[in-house]
This record gives sequence, structure tokens and C-alpha cells, in this order.
Amino acid sequence: MTSTTDMAVLLTAAATGLFLLLKKNKHAMIEDSVLSEVVLPSIERSRKNRFHAHRRRFRSRRSWAEFMGDMSEQQFRRYFRMSKEIFKLLCQQIEDIVGVEKFMSEEYLKTILSSPHTEQSNNIYFAHAKSTGGVIAGEVKIASTLRILGGATYMDMALIFDTSFNHMHKIFRHVILNWLSHPSFYNINGIEYCSDEERMKEVALLFARGSNGIIGGCIGALDGWVVKIKKPTRKDGIRNAKSFYSRKGFFAVNVQAIVDKKKRVLFRSIMSRGAEHDSTAFKNSGLYKWLMQNATVLMEKGYYFIGDSAYALKSFLLTPYDNAMHGTAEDNYNFFHSSSRISVECAFGEIDLRWGILWKELEYSLEMNIAIIDVCMRLHNCIVELRVGNTMDALDRDIFDDDCRRFYAINPFHLNEGVSGGEEDVRLDEDGNAVRGGRPSNIEKESSEWGKTWRNEIRDEILRQKLIRPPTNYYRDRNRVLEDYNNY
Repeated sequence: MTSTTDMAVLLTAAATGLFLLLKKNKHAMIEDSVLSEVVLPSIERSRKNRFHAHRRRFRSRRSWAEFMGDMSEQQFRRYFRMSKEIFKLLCQQIEDIVGVEKFMSEEYLKTILSSPHTEQSNNIYFAHAKSTGGVIAGEVKIASTLRILGGATYMDMALIFDTSFNHMHKIFRHVILNWLSHPSFYNINGIEYCSDEERMKEVALLFARGSNGIIGGCIGALDGWVVKIKKPTRKDGIRNAKSFYSRKGFFAVNVQAIVDKKKRVLFRSIMSRGAEHDSTAFKNSGLYKWLMQNATVLMEKGYYFIGDSAYALKSFLLTPYDNAMHGTAEDNYNFFHSSSRISVECAFGEIDLRWGILWKELEYSLEMNIAIIDVCMRLHNCIVELRVGNTMDALDRDIFDDDCRRFYAINPFHLNEGVSGGEEDVRLDEDGNAVRGGRPSNIEKESSEWGKTWRNEIRDEILRQKLIRPPTNYYRDRNRVLEDYNNY
């Protein structure tokens, strides 16, 4: 029996002989240069490809079911940042959105391989059965993407799932841009939310319950979040990279977000540069323009957002009182206001700690960095919606406690200071410092006056009910025990 190598040599000789025979024929007008530069090198490449194909190592990847079965619930949550049950539901949702033929779950591949081959399934069958390792199942693509978002590298995932480094990079990019950024996957749209009466009523009820009915018309808490990125370049279409250099000392994008009491993200804007003031970043968003045009509608319904003192006071955005003295009615209002607003800071903290890719600067293009931040928020909403009781269980809290210690070990000087501002609109000067804005428009001025009136009504209601800020307790506030009293 002739070996594969001998067969390759015979084929090469036969092809060369046939070519020379045609060349001698007066009807075959072929130049010597074509023979030496095109035909013979092509024949040699074909011979080498056949030779190496014979020696190719065919890998047999572990199935995702086996991989998942070998991991405990705690190990799985630490690796992929969610429970096994939520992961299964996530894969089902993605499969429903993109289709079974594009997702290619392991169950779908088993059906293709076990059923009689049709013309439609032949390509999938040969790609899976005749290639090195076979088709990568949709569950593996989702899992590897989640692990990279959790802080792993491409090389780690390539070794675990037995793929090439370059292919793992393509998988990550494809899943981020096409699957997890799909408009049908937990899309976040602030204007649609503000047009949904039922959703606003549900959110307002949760805030009211959390504040004993004081913050009764709140439909979301607003705050800014600075996310580290690498220095943008001209390839990103950025000429002035300094505008991305934040007050915290690194290049970043300013993310504006509104969340509800359950920490679900209702609105996000990832279009502002790191040096922009929170108030300016929010004013540049499409939601702010919509709110200015529809402020009267929200007022009639009794709805408003709450934000910290970085933002300008409006009828649709209530902020704290500036320089409130302890024990005053304004200070009591600030306490209840802050207690409700803390949900947005908790949401940022959970997103930041869950996805380890955010612990250091994002190293991709500006467009890809924005997509990653958006996907992290969408996945956060997915987890909040699907977990039992919409709250973290004991296992999740233990994992997050460990993550907190690791995060602050890596980022010992990480601070979360607010930005300067107040009740009036602010802008930035040439050095990036916050300064008072120019003359406000009549609409903005009227909205600010209505905001003051509304805020004063809530303050007076707190005073009428004789609700006050809890007194300061040295030991409680500083996590001290009574035995320390003698040493104090």
C-alpha cells in the first residue's frame, strides 16, 4: 500500500510532468517565469500541507457538561461570577436571541452528530468531527467571556478550553459585540424607562418603602462612575487625550448611571471623557435633554430622580442641601436623601468587584472599552433579575468579601471621593477645574426653582413627622468595642 508521503511525491511529479507536456504544445503559451514563480511553489505548498495534515494532532475537548460537573457551586461562582442556575438561564436567553444554529449548544451539536446527515447539517458535522477539537459550543464561548470579564487572560482560557490564543480573542470580541450587546439582551434605555408608567410606579414604591414613605416619588438614584482605560490615541478618533485624564490620576471614561432600589441599572451614558464634571456629563446625555422637555409631565405624576451635590438642582433631580448644619431640618433631609441614594453607589461597587477586568485599565480600543462597560452593566442587571429574591445570598457575600480584600490589596489608594459642585450648574475651565456656569436659560431657571420648592416640601414633611438623623455613636461608627473605652 502506498503511503501518504509517497502519494504526495507521485502527485507532485505527475503535475509537473503534465505541465511540461502542455508547455511543449504550441497551443500552451506559458512562460518559464510562470512555471518557476507560480506553479512550482504552489505545488510544493500543496505537498507540504498534505504532509503536515497527515501528522496533525486531533484534540478531543472535554464537554462543557463534564467541565461544569467537576466544579462545586462555590468554585463555579468564583470562576464565572454567577451561580450555575443563572448561567444556564443566561445561555438559554442568548440562544433564544441569536438562534440555535449560531449559538450551537452542546445539546444541539449532539443532535446533529447523532441524526442522519442532511445537506444542511453536513458542514456542521464535518467541522465538528473532522477538525482539531471540533466546534466550540456556545456554553464554552459564554463561559470563557465571563471568565475574561472576571479578570482572566486569553492565555488562561485558551489553555483551559484547548483553543488557540488568537481564536479565544476572536470569541471574546464576538460574544461581547454580537451576543451580550444585542438590543434584546437587557437593553438599558433611560428614555424608554421614563415612558413606562408601570416600571416607574414599581421603582417609586420600592424607594418609598425603604424611606418610610419620605422619598415617595423617587424613580431612580443618579451618580457618576469613573472607569479606567488606556490612553486613547488617534486611532480612536481622539486628538486631545488629556480630556480623558480624570481627577483621580488616570485616563478614564465618565459613566453616568441611574439605578433603582434593587440596584438594577435603568439608564447609563458612557459617552463622556474622564475629565468632565458629573453635572456636565449628565447634561450631555440624551436623557437630560428629554427630561428638560418633559419636566412638566414628570412633575404632574410626582416623579423625580435623586443625585448628590455634584448635580444641579432641577424639578426632576433633587439634590442635598449645601452646608447643612448638624441637627437642622436640612440635615435631616440630607440623611434620608443619602440613605436612598446609596443604592447607586452599592450598584457601582457590586459591578466593580464582580468583574475583575475593571480592576485595572481596559486595554482595548475606545469603542471596545465602552462595549465592555456596557456589557458589565447588562450582565449585572441579568444577575439581579435572575437571582432568588433579587438579593445576594450568603455564598455570594462570602465571595464578595474575599474579592474586596483582593481588590484593596491591588488598589491600596483607591478612593471614591465626590466631585465639587452644588445646586447650580457647573462647567470646567481650561485646567479641568469646576467653575460656575454661564447664565442659565429660562427653562433651566424655572426647573431649578421648582426643584427647591419640591425639596422644601419633603424637608417640611420630615420635620412634621419629627424624623431626625440618628445620633452619632463613636463605637458604632468606628467599629470599636466598649473595652477600648479606657484606652480612648
